Amino acid sequence: MPNVQSSSNNVQVSSKLETKTLWGIYWLNKENYSMGRIGKAINISKATAQVVIERIKKTGTPIPKPRPGRMKKLDERDLRCLTAITRGNPFASYSQINSMLADHQIEICRATLIHYLKDLGRQKRLRWAKERVNWSMDDWRRVVWSDESRFTVEGYDGEARVIRKVGERYEDRHVFPTTKFGNGSVMIWGWFWAGGFGSLVFIDGSVDQDAYVDILSGKFLPWFTKLSYDEDMDFIFQEDGATCHTGNYTTWWKNSHSIRRFDFWPAQSPDLNPIEHLWSCLERLIHHKKFSLKKVEDLKAALEDAWANIHVDLAERLVGSMEDCCQAVIDAKGGPTKY
Repeated sequence: MPNVQSSSNNVQVSSKLETKTLWGIYWLNKENYSMGRIGKAINISKATAQVVIERIKKTGTPIPKPRPGRMKKLDERDLRCLTAITRGNPFASYSQINSMLADHQIEICRATLIHYLKDLGRQKRLRWAKERVNWSMDDWRRVVWSDESRFTVEGYDGEARVIRKVGERYEDRHVFPTTKFGNGSVMIWGWFWAGGFGSLVFIDGSVDQDAYVDILSGKFLPWFTKLSYDEDMDFIFQEDGATCHTGNYTTWWKNSHSIRRFDFWPAQSPDLNPIEHLWSCLERLIHHKKFSLKKVEDLKAALEDAWANIHVDLAERLVGSMEDCCQAVIDAKGGPTKY
């Protein structure tokens, strides 16, 4: 009796073919190869080639549609394990988290993992906002906010109107300089509280725990210690969950210097950090100088000058908006907000 494969088996087999093989079938079919010749050329059965070609005729692509199915529901143990893993490894990739879950005999698909991680992130944002939405201004005044941002030497990159006499079009004073790949950029780290601003720190290269602790000990700690003494208050130092901020060495150093922090900071939450608005303010303040900034040193000088000239009233207003920020996160059920 001949060995006949069913159509459903052929579909199952064709769905397991590599993408490059499926596209190989597509192009050979386009060159009018017969199913038999395609099968021999790619080392698949004629029946499998037929299934793929039929799919091409129906959908225009050799790639099968994803098979529908419900996401696996995680039980309480799975959720506890997932929460512990993400807290301990806030920057792990989906595949790394899946691998760690597998070590605990928990197997879930990528779609399920993404769904729960997004939901977990929203829950953390919602929890953080709910715990602080009723804080008074005196409570918020105890927080020192920090963050990094990158600024670039952009030069001129668009059109502009130039008032000139006939024949002066190509004179130097009427031509904006252009740069093919840009003139560089600087990364800055800074901090502020409701009553004023700290320093701007220019960061060269990547920042690991050693480099971050050097910045904290050399720039931040003297300022923080004096502020705490002058204001006679115990301040909370806010920082995001970057690896260099949360590593064992950095954590030990901050604990040894009695620097208080929030118990957690929700990932992907720039709208909960008012310093983001300071970066926008800096950008606006130096915007009119952009055409004259030729090199990184010019940009650094412009940023330092702008930072020194931001009025303290802005710091007070930004921190004063935190109640509204928290309420907006609550109203969005942990989702993104206008802030």
